[in-house]
Amino acid sequence: MADKNWLAQKGNAVSDSDALELGISEDLLQSEGFNRAMLDAVHAQNMAGYMNDGMNESEARFKADEQRHMALKAAKENGLSM
Repeated sequence: MADKNWLAQKGNAVSDSDALELGISEDLLQSEGFNRAMLDAVHAQNMAGYMNDGMNESEARFKADEQRHMALKAAKENGLSM
């Protein structure tokens, strides 16, 4: 089965298993839900980082949501699958 991560889809030597250290479940490796799980993990990390930088939860969520939206838009524009 092929890696599903967006970097691998673009031809980079990045394996889905590289995401295990980010807390992605082994059940999601090389599955259709992999990139959604990655987006969720990065969203949570972004929120935590923004809040550590002094933003309140609402501001942090808004900014993290914007980042996720931009990632989804870029993936779609580049023909990448979820």
